[in-house]
Amino acid sequence: MGPAVGGPGSGGIGGGAGGGYVTNPRGPTSRYELKIDWKFPTYVEKTESQDGHTTAVQARRALSAEEAFKYLAGDDRRPLLVLRECLQCNGTDDALMTRNADNERTLLMSRWFHCVKLPPDVLAEDHPFHVLFGEAKPGHLFFARFDGSGRKDLTGQQSRTELWGLMESYLAQDYDKGVDGSLKALLAMLDRFDRLDADLAAAREQLDDLIEAGDGGSKKARKLQERLVELESGKARARADAHKLSELKLKQSTEAQSAQAPAPAGAGQG
Repeated sequence: MGPAVGGPGSGGIGGGAGGGYVTNPRGPTSRYELKIDWKFPTYVEKTESQDGHTTAVQARRALSAEEAFKYLAGDDRRPLLVLRECLQCNGTDDALMTRNADNERTLLMSRWFHCVKLPPDVLAEDHPFHVLFGEAKPGHLFFARFDGSGRKDLTGQQSRTELWGLMESYLAQDYDKGVDGSLKALLAMLDRFDRLDADLAAAREQLDDLIEAGDGGSKKARKLQERLVELESGKARARADAHKLSELKLKQSTEAQSAQAPAPAGAGQG
C-alpha cells in the first residue's frame, strides 16, 4: 500500500522517535502501512573534473528558496509536507500528530504527499535549507506545492479538522480526482489487515502447540498449515488491493510543470 509515486517508508507510527500518538489498536500489517514515508535530504553538489569524472560533495551553503524547493522536490511532483524537527519536542512529530485523537486519517493521507523531515540544525543560517525556516519565529510544519507555491505554515496547535481540510485542499489541487473514496476504502482495509493478522497469529499458535506436543505430522497440523498458506495469500491480495487504492494520478497540469521545470544547477538528490 503506497502512493502513486514512492512507497511506504521505514519510520514508526508517525515516523517520530517519541511515538505515543493515539491510533486504534492495530496489528503489525496495519502498523506498517500507517508509516509515514519521510525523506531526510542531504544537500550535495556535483562537480565534474577535467577527466570527465563526476564527484558528489556534501555542501554547506544556504540555498535560495527556488533552489531549495527544486532540490527537495527532485522528480517528485506530489505536494510537499515539510516538518522541522525540534530539540524541545524530543524529535517527535508533535506539529503534525496529536496525542489525544485518532491520527489514522492523517497518516493515510500522508502517502499522497512528498514528506520531508529536516533536522533542528536547519535553523542555522548556513544550512542549505535554512531559507525554508528563516523567519524570526519559524514554525515546525508547512505544506506547499512541489515548487513551493501555495505554501501554508502551521503552528502545531491546529485542530485535526483544520489539518485534514488543508491536506485535502492540496490533494484536490494536484490530483485528478479526490481522495475521499480511496481514503474511506483504505481505512476499512486496516480492519481487514487486522482480521487477517489475528487469524494468522491464532493459526500459528495452534500449530506450534501441536508441534510442541509431538503432533506436527497430524491431520489437524496439516490443515493448519493449509490454513496458514490460505491466510498469507489473502493478506497478499489485500495488500495488492490497498496498493491499487493508493495509486492516484497527478493532474496533467502538474506533470506538465514537471517537464518544463529546469533541473537545479549542480544539484542531485541526497
